[in-house]
Amino acid sequence: MSNFQFVRHTLPTLHEGCVRAESYLASDPRSACFYARRVVEGIVEYLYDVLSLPTPYRDDLAAKISDAAFQAKVPHGITQKLTAIRRIANTAVHDNRSVRPDLASAVLRELFNVVVWTSYHHSPQPSVVPLRAQFDP
Repeated sequence: MSNFQFVRHTLPTLHEGCVRAESYLASDPRSACFYARRVVEGIVEYLYDVLSLPTPYRDDLAAKISDAAFQAKVPHGITQKLTAIRRIANTAVHDNRSVRPDLASAVLRELFNVVVWTSYHHSPQPSVVPLRAQFDP
């Protein structure tokens, strides 16, 4: 069973990306990081929409996460996780070195925490969020 099964109900447009990232964890850590970053892009877009935030000066992921209006609405710990996933995934995609499985696992663990927070605080189905669950690699 997927760690992200609840996302089917809380953030359905992000469910496939979460499951795909998780599916590559053991076989292709680079792809796991790539799909995790795609989910982060979707989460940030979703948060901009539900929080009615204006688009920042630049329309890229780094600018959106670091924008003052976004940071005023999203806890610092969550923005740190979003930034970490973005940076690690960028390195995974653009660097020729292999991606360690433990690094991909850390990315998925952080993604899980971000998705739990987003689902609980900003989805139409917060009651299905597994608040006590830990990511299980």
